[in-house]
Amino acid sequence: MKGSSIVTAPVTDKETSPQMPVFFEPTAAYFGCKKASEPLHIQWNRLTDKIEVVNYSGGNATGLSAQVEVLNMDGSRKWQKSVSLDSAEDSVSPCITMEYPTGLTAVHFLRLTLAHGSDIVSTNLYLRGLEEGNYRAIRQLLNAKLQNSTSAKREGDRWYLTTELKNTSAWPALMVRLKVVRDHSGDRILPAIYSDNYITLMPGEQQTLRTELYDADTRGEKPRIVVGGFNVDAIKA
Repeated sequence: MKGSSIVTAPVTDKETSPQMPVFFEPTAAYFGCKKASEPLHIQWNRLTDKIEVVNYSGGNATGLSAQVEVLNMDGSRKWQKSVSLDSAEDSVSPCITMEYPTGLTAVHFLRLTLAHGSDIVSTNLYLRGLEEGNYRAIRQLLNAKLQNSTSAKREGDRWYLTTELKNTSAWPALMVRLKVVRDHSGDRILPAIYSDNYITLMPGEQQTLRTELYDADTRGEKPRIVVGGFNVDAIKA
């Protein structure tokens, strides 16, 4: 599901940062590549139909737990399995063979979690169709309602915004995306760095996202966040 690796680094110069494409907008492709480039990564191998732990540069990791859940379009869990494993550096470790129960919706989700004790190391989410390559059923999803709030603070020449999101609907919110705009004009502020974006929130699930930008790019206005998504109407956070 996720793309090939790219180099990421802390932002020190908005004109040269490897996180920022030339048009100043980190797209969904960037966040997919960022996910795939994790030093320790959990993924679904569609060809073998197994869950794998990929250790690019995470050292020799012991005492890990891998979990996969199969969720219907309403977010209800239909199947779940977890295993314990160790992961050697520069290795791929198949750990779970997928099973698919009856009663799955035409499109369903595979939610993966890799943990070390109570710490989440890696997560991943896939869409799977009962019919190969057919995902049209997600168009039937109703619009999701998100509870959201954003706090903003300025430190020196930068703004830091923290957005709390919670899906209060009875169905998933797909491709939830933040964008930062100027408070009065509503114009986009570019560039901006997001801790994550284009996320999926299952019913009741919540997540915190952080945004960083330069004060000079606000053009004298306070920044604010607008939240949208595949089945989320644009709302002010």
